[in-house]
Amino acid sequence: MMKQRSSRKGTRKGSKIPGGGGQPRQRLNPPQLSSNVRVSHTYRFRSTSGTTLSLTESDLISVAGGVCSVANATCSLIAGSVKVHRVSIWTPPASQGAVATCSLNWRSPTYQQTQEISDTTISVTTPARVSSRPPLGSAASFWLSPAGNAIVDVTAPVGSIIDLHCTHVLQDNQAAGTAYSVAAGTLGVLYYFPLDGEGDAYLPVSLGTTT
Repeated sequence: MMKQRSSRKGTRKGSKIPGGGGQPRQRLNPPQLSSNVRVSHTYRFRSTSGTTLSLTESDLISVAGGVCSVANATCSLIAGSVKVHRVSIWTPPASQGAVATCSLNWRSPTYQQTQEISDTTISVTTPARVSSRPPLGSAASFWLSPAGNAIVDVTAPVGSIIDLHCTHVLQDNQAAGTAYSVAAGTLGVLYYFPLDGEGDAYLPVSLGTTT
């Protein structure tokens, strides 16, 4: 006689719901989650100044925008912190034969070297370009809260385009966001601000703004 081979059915991992027709047990409680709202975005700016400017924590936080809380006077920023992922700059020469240079100088805490990246062009068909992540250990490599410390020095002559890719954590049932002074603003309207804060040298592109 031919021996009958016994077969074993594989068992599904996980316990079954009693009386549930062999269905796996479902999680009864909602899972944990990170409830703080994070917004990642690339913000674009155009330079109207040839001066090297130092950006602070508050400057980088302000680009996410603020709601006008006092008409023609003050806006409250909607973000409470920021993490910088990358900054890119494109700088064309002013004319044929002219030289154009753009650069990023990443500031570092005490006892660490600052790191500068720069590029120069003499061609009107090829802009100078730098694109850099915050170096490991630099101030911008950490999460930043509102403050007035210099984080990165930006050289972006007139006509330059600057892209800032970052993640903001929005305010959450806290005191009013950091105050941002404006000369004109309608109560309750959301405005986006220059990369250099209240300096108005690096203006936002294709976003509603005020000064």
